[in-house]
Amino acid sequence: MNRLQEIDERLPEIRSELLQLAEGNLDEEQATRFEALETEHGELETERVPLAERAAFIERIRGAQTAGGSRSTEPGGTDVHVRTNQGPFDNLDAVRSGMVPAADLRSRALDAIEQAPDYVEDAHREHATRMVERNDRHGRIARHMLMTGSDAYTRAFEQVLSGAQPYHLPQDEAEAMRAAMSLTDGNGGYLVPFHLDPTLILTNAGSTNPIRQLARVDRITGDNWHGITTAGVTAEWLAEGDEAADASPSFTQPDATPHKAAAYLQGSFEVTQDTGIASQVGMLLADAKDNLEANAFATGSGTGQPRGVVTAVAAVSGSVVETAAASTYAVEDVYALKGAIPARHRRNAQWLSSESIQLLTRQFATGSGPTHAFWADLGMDTPSQLLGRSVHEASQMATAVADGANILLLGDFSRYLIVDRIGMTVQFEPLVKGANQRPTGEVGWFAHWRVGGDVLDANAFRLLQVQSA
Repeated sequence: MNRLQEIDERLPEIRSELLQLAEGNLDEEQATRFEALETEHGELETERVPLAERAAFIERIRGAQTAGGSRSTEPGGTDVHVRTNQGPFDNLDAVRSGMVPAADLRSRALDAIEQAPDYVEDAHREHATRMVERNDRHGRIARHMLMTGSDAYTRAFEQVLSGAQPYHLPQDEAEAMRAAMSLTDGNGGYLVPFHLDPTLILTNAGSTNPIRQLARVDRITGDNWHGITTAGVTAEWLAEGDEAADASPSFTQPDATPHKAAAYLQGSFEVTQDTGIASQVGMLLADAKDNLEANAFATGSGTGQPRGVVTAVAAVSGSVVETAAASTYAVEDVYALKGAIPARHRRNAQWLSSESIQLLTRQFATGSGPTHAFWADLGMDTPSQLLGRSVHEASQMATAVADGANILLLGDFSRYLIVDRIGMTVQFEPLVKGANQRPTGEVGWFAHWRVGGDVLDANAFRLLQVQSA
């Protein structure tokens, strides 16, 4: 009998005896025995935890060996990824029909990421790997990667972007395309291979959209995001014998609905014949997507598009701080905004404004007096910190000090949520027609995706608004 078995047999015995002792009034000897049993129970429970974890770990290794594969342990964790002799894109019918366990889907997706084409940069592979390991408990993102990541699917996607009909494709490409169609919403079109898909992979130099960099980003495969938030529990000091107050937290259930966005690409017959348009789709669409979303995440209305962080915070009067003087922006306004952030959000607070407002703010650092240390790293193009907090540029925010303008935002951007609905779809238009409905000698590609955004807690932000005269 091993030590874990001994502990598992001893713990019920202790609990049984403790219950017997607790039924009556304890004399001194029984009280001593009760304390000894209580101590022994706690020590055994503490000893049991690592033993049980080790036993479970060994059992998972045995399972991997039984499957004919090997194992790998991720740094800092105990997760085991089973690597069998089966290729990541084998038997995709089982993947499509949901017959493959989530753990196996994730393991195969990690192999697929490793086998992605050479033009997929290391940063993209690392990003996709983190997404599978940290944010894909049910294996849905992994399944999407497997269905759209094979060589056969990539070749088929390139063919249909060039005008080929699916029924003219070689058998392996047609089967890969057919399997991936199960992931679409039944609206036609073809999913972008995952290693080119901007909803999954970072753009070449990383996103230039500062709010996407700062925000909490969740990726879903369904239609809506549902969450739970709470302001937390309030603790109290109690005197001996005092009754505790009810500190039960109140919960809210915010929803975020991804909205459809689209981009239309058009090119001549010569372009499709002389260039590899499919290899450029990811870069072109990522740039268009980034530009569109940058505006929405800052000042989007929330109607038919994401609600921007500035729009959402401005709608909550308690999160708006007016400038001290009408039609004026002064150094004391910056200090007032910093001081208005609730204590629990100060540590993670970061600044956001247009470059024009940043240039005005730089002028507050006169080189003497209280504003001498106003900026950090004054020699840089844009100083990295303002009053000890990071600074980011959003060109969509107000650029001039005008009455009612929202010129400066400070807050914890983890309380702004971006929801990406995984999967960008491209539909091919084989013959573009002009105003007179005659061919122009061009083809078109219509790409669409879904993304949402909203503030989860406006109290985590403070927005500086110019006081009106």
